[in-house]
Amino acid sequence: MKMDCIRTTAAGLAVTLALCSPLVAQTATETDNDRLDNAWSDIIEGEGQLLSPTQYAALNNLAFQAAAARVCDGEKLDSEAFGKAVADILVDTETELTDNEHMQRNAAVLISFGTRYGLFVAEANGDNEKDFCAVATKLKAEPGKVPLFLK
Repeated sequence: MKMDCIRTTAAGLAVTLALCSPLVAQTATETDNDRLDNAWSDIIEGEGQLLSPTQYAALNNLAFQAAAARVCDGEKLDSEAFGKAVADILVDTETELTDNEHMQRNAAVLISFGTRYGLFVAEANGDNEKDFCAVATKLKAEPGKVPLFLK
């Protein structure tokens, strides 16, 4: 059972890198000098199937752009679009939940977002800030199919 969760979450990370931020994926492989790979592996392994792979990809995209807005000079978030995207993830579940289960799920999703945000901020504040912010600038200029929350 644990391996199924790991595979599902690993698939979610792969979808994230493929769908949400091809620029981040490219930079990660070219300049993987200050990434927190072990920390990412730990959170991915422990998450299970709280969200679908597409939802994890969206959460990573949101966290990356929020971190860019926090760390990179001149980057700001479109708060309205950002809030709507987070709310969409919070309410999008195929499972019928009680009010209490829904509150627990929302808390888990927000913790998952916060963990990702923290890891991106940590990565950006290492020796990698220039590269991290360059990726954010490029994403903003050429988002492709990636939902953009930077203004």
